This record gives sequence, structure tokens and C-alpha cells, in this order.
Amino acid sequence: MPTNKRPCPEIPQSYVVFDLETTGFTPERAEIIEIGAIRMVDGKPDGMFHSYIKPYGYLPIQITALTSITEEMLEDAPRVDAVIPRFLEFIEEKPLPLVAHNSSFDCRFMTAYCAALGEDFGGYRVVDSLKLARAFVPIKCHKLEVLKDYFGLRFSSHNAIDDCRVTAYLVEWCRQQTEIRG
Repeated sequence: MPTNKRPCPEIPQSYVVFDLETTGFTPERAEIIEIGAIRMVDGKPDGMFHSYIKPYGYLPIQITALTSITEEMLEDAPRVDAVIPRFLEFIEEKPLPLVAHNSSFDCRFMTAYCAALGEDFGGYRVVDSLKLARAFVPIKCHKLEVLKDYFGLRFSSHNAIDDCRVTAYLVEWCRQQTEIRG
């Protein structure tokens, strides 16, 4: 069973894990610069979506230091109004629950950007893998880069697709724990 008394969210059998990289912390003051998603069906990857996004504003140097995303990488990238509809098509192709680590952050951005484009992001079931980590992984800090190290995974941090890979690994690991203990 879980490692502590926190309620454990239900672990979907199939889902779409997604992650955003942004220029800051709030959608009112920051922009999405990368979206990644991996569709997981019965524990196996079944499709991937990735796009960099050219911001309208500048790319803060501290964001480049954190994400390794440079102005050059974004120079020829599409704008957010071209990427969001393609991302929504990907997740609606096989409607599944969404999974994100610290999902309130990613969902806040997606809700705001979708609303600005006349799209709705409110109807999706979202599972927060941070809650899963807190319920199952016996460490104090559950940031994705700490979990990556805990599991010995060799992916970069603050890269949308690699963060999706780590999140999917976490979800599948948590599923195994429920099967072993349950």
C-alpha cells in the first residue's frame, strides 16, 4: 500500500502524459515554449507529440539555464496558436485521462491558452503524478528531477518529452507497487 496516509489517486490503465516548459510561473506573465506528450496504452508508449513554441516575448536567460532551450531552438518554431490545436487533436485522437506532474501548473497554462484560442481544456480527467509520488515513493522531495535520480533514470530535466518519460515511468512504477502489495 502507499507509504503514508495521503489519499492515493486512481492510476489509469491508459493515459496521455503531458508536460510544458514555460518562460515563467503564471500564464498571465509567461508563455509556453515547449509541449510534450506521450500516449500510454496498457503501460506501453502508443504515440508522441512534441513541439517547441516561438514566444512573442523574450526568452529569459534563467529559463535557458533551467531548460537548455535557446532562442535559436525557438527561432523557426510555430506560434502557440498553431501548436495548441495540434496538441488537442493528439490528446483527443484516443480520448484518455491526462497525467501531469504537479498538474495544476500545466493545467493552468493550458486552460488559459485554450480559452484565448476559443478552445476548452476543462473537460479532461487529469491525474496528478505528484500525488502518486507522494503516496508511493518514500522520499521527502517529490520533484520530477529528484524522482528521476531516485529511479536512476538518465533523462534530462526540464525537457518536455524527457519529463513525460520520467512521469510515465513513475506512473507505471506506482501501478506495479499496487499490484505487488494488493
